[in-house]
Amino acid sequence: MMDSAAPDASARDRPGRWVAGGLDEGVSRQVWPLAADPGALPRTPEYLGQFERDWVVSSPMHLGMDAGEFFPMGLNAEMPGDQAADDALSLCFDGAVLEEGLSLMGQARLSLRLASDKALGFVVARLCDVAPDGSSVRIAHGMLNLCHRDSMEEPARLVPGQAYDVAFDLDLMAYRLAPGHRLRLALSNAYWPFVWPSPDAGRLTVQAGSLDLPVHQGGAGWQAPEAEHAAPWKHRVIRPGKTRRFVERDLIAGTQALVVQDDLGDVENLTHGLCTGETMTERWEIGADPLSARATHTWEQRLSRGDWQVRTEAWAEMTGTATHLRLKARLVAYEGGREVFRRDWDEEVERRFV
Repeated sequence: MMDSAAPDASARDRPGRWVAGGLDEGVSRQVWPLAADPGALPRTPEYLGQFERDWVVSSPMHLGMDAGEFFPMGLNAEMPGDQAADDALSLCFDGAVLEEGLSLMGQARLSLRLASDKALGFVVARLCDVAPDGSSVRIAHGMLNLCHRDSMEEPARLVPGQAYDVAFDLDLMAYRLAPGHRLRLALSNAYWPFVWPSPDAGRLTVQAGSLDLPVHQGGAGWQAPEAEHAAPWKHRVIRPGKTRRFVERDLIAGTQALVVQDDLGDVENLTHGLCTGETMTERWEIGADPLSARATHTWEQRLSRGDWQVRTEAWAEMTGTATHLRLKARLVAYEGGREVFRRDWDEEVERRFV
């Protein structure tokens, strides 16, 4: 169970403790309604209480730049960073300052009554730990394609303007908010580049809602055994790697892009002499128009041993129109300095409830 800590997308470790027992042991469900007043998240036993007014969710397309990787695997800022900037672009409901802290273990479930002005759309919920200095750490998140509100097997388009009751689970979590912190629920209908945008920039009106939280009451701790690992691999660094991750903003074009430059360098395995290396770039660009979304990737892989050398170069680009998603790609293989294989793809797939 992780403890509150300052936002750090490249944290080598996180403070916390191990908790023994099953997922439901020591857990009680608490329903926190979303209040009529802006920003409030009171702790009262109401359920889906009607707001005095509707709250609008109409997110800019670039919201989500601090989301981190969908499947983080390294220390190169792949975890979510400070959520404050994305929170400022979201509809947020904040709980009261926690005098004694709050432990959560399991899955939160969000229920909303909402309407959309478009036939296609989605909603994203982020549960965040807000510190006294305003920094925000993502605890868990979840998202729902609103066409899947009743069934993923039989999706249905939305009727614009019609209100729907929807519910969905957020990711599993084990997290303790420190005293003096707040729990925040942030809602958006954009989350780039986690979610490919709908073809039209939609507008959701949230009429009511509640958050069902798994509150952990405490229990037996658990001491992890000493870690075991294999002997480190014997290798020689031929060329060190370097990774960069940054957001690029074009004031003329009106676009923003998340750029990842991941150079893993080149190394030799001293056990069998195989030399390996790879270099990858990602560019996730979007403007105010959801149809401007563009994802471009390049990936070079290198293998060699003695006089033998091979290399592959891959390039892929995804874009979308109002009716289709388009993927273009190219793969080229080299042996020595000679090209031995090349293939190009240009495929379209129809948007189906996306």
